[in-house]
Amino acid sequence: MVVTAVSDEEKPSPENGKRTKRLRLFAHHSLAHNAAAAIMVATTAVALVCVAAFAAASYAVLDSRASDGIADESHRFASYIDEAKLDGDDLVDFLDEQATLMGGDMRITLISNDGTVLFDNDVADVSMLESHAGRPEFVQAEIDGESSAGRYSETLQEVTLYHSVRLYNDDVLRFATTQSSVWGMMLHMLGPCAVVVVLALVSAAVGSRFLAQVISADLMRIDLDRPLESDAPVELSPLLTRLDAQRKRLEAQASERRQYTANVSHELKTPLTVISGYAEIIAAGIAKDEDVKSFAHTIHSESQRMRSMVDDIISLSKLDDMGKDSTSGDDLGVDMNQVVSLESLANDVCGRLRPYAEDHAVSLSCEIERSGNEPVVVRGNAQILGEMVRNLAENAIRYNVEGGRAHVAIIGAADGSAVVRMSDTGIGIPPELRERVFERFFRVDESRSKETGGSGLGLAIVKHAAQVHGAKISVMGNEPQGTIIEVHFPAK
Repeated sequence: MVVTAVSDEEKPSPENGKRTKRLRLFAHHSLAHNAAAAIMVATTAVALVCVAAFAAASYAVLDSRASDGIADESHRFASYIDEAKLDGDDLVDFLDEQATLMGGDMRITLISNDGTVLFDNDVADVSMLESHAGRPEFVQAEIDGESSAGRYSETLQEVTLYHSVRLYNDDVLRFATTQSSVWGMMLHMLGPCAVVVVLALVSAAVGSRFLAQVISADLMRIDLDRPLESDAPVELSPLLTRLDAQRKRLEAQASERRQYTANVSHELKTPLTVISGYAEIIAAGIAKDEDVKSFAHTIHSESQRMRSMVDDIISLSKLDDMGKDSTSGDDLGVDMNQVVSLESLANDVCGRLRPYAEDHAVSLSCEIERSGNEPVVVRGNAQILGEMVRNLAENAIRYNVEGGRAHVAIIGAADGSAVVRMSDTGIGIPPELRERVFERFFRVDESRSKETGGSGLGLAIVKHAAQVHGAKISVMGNEPQGTIIEVHFPAK
């Protein structure tokens, strides 16, 4: 169940109730309905395209047949006239007789070589007709002996096809027929097309509903706990693979979180037990006077250890949150755009930790290697980088040997990249454990860690601090004894 907080300004009201209802309606959508709608749209579009294509193809066929028809008729008539040497009134009478037999679908026109119309079966008095000397089909026939032409009437939505043939006496015999244009044909087919589209929509509605139910049934069979074992369509394999990977990742994160919580509880419980025990002895008045100071010192030491651990946990939690947002730490109030001098950080850390190193009988030194006179700087957050260098140095001191050395080197390159190198002559890290030392609460030597007071979070902080700065960490042995850890920062 999802619980939503409602402010005073958004208390339930009729208007807010309507808005909430709309939001709920749009919060989810039906895959079945979407599939059905998509299929219906696609089917309708295909039906319309098919109808248009059929009309265009039909018109092209009819147009070709009509053109061929009047061409054949004009050739047949011309051949007969030329063989019979018909001329004058005999030719006109022949054409009038044939036009009557052919009916009104074909228009026959006889034009003299000067453009005067001698006969037209559609006009009773041809003398009223204007000269055809400028008509394209007449001009072309006079030149080439034959021509074809077509003229479109926007008013009638019709196309008139002409075929003209020059006779033996230089007169021109023209045949013409009229047919609907492609738009006119589609207009005549509007009724049948509407029936086809309606049938397509009905078929699409029935078919899409069935297909949507099939798709929904396939999806409902998927077991989200074991997606790769589900009987699902092969098209869903990429999605199921990602779901399975996400499930495993979440399980790993949950396991890591449980382990982390258990480790934190264990680590905090130990100093709390010590503090509680000594405090109880002092409070009960059974502690000897000479032991009270020692007990108080132990309580203070353990409380400082707890405080240090809590600080490390908070730092690690913040770095975890930054790692989830790879773009920047602005949302967390962390400025990652500072120009940070690694030289100053290293010198400051060495200065603050030198007394700590002396307490452990370890020699701590710092070295800067510049490329030319360019200062060694990186872009990031000074506080996080400071914690990183401090944790590297503290580990090098804490896990060193009496009389050992810890050395911090800051190395700058000509391309602007930089390296922080921490080397020590301590107990060393076995090769098989060098990747694990960055795990939280992992310790190479548990007994030594308890003696030195390490929390087991230092190198985990180093790793996360490097990640949020785009740096890479490498661990290697330091001959003849010890460890070298390098943090490589990319060029600015």
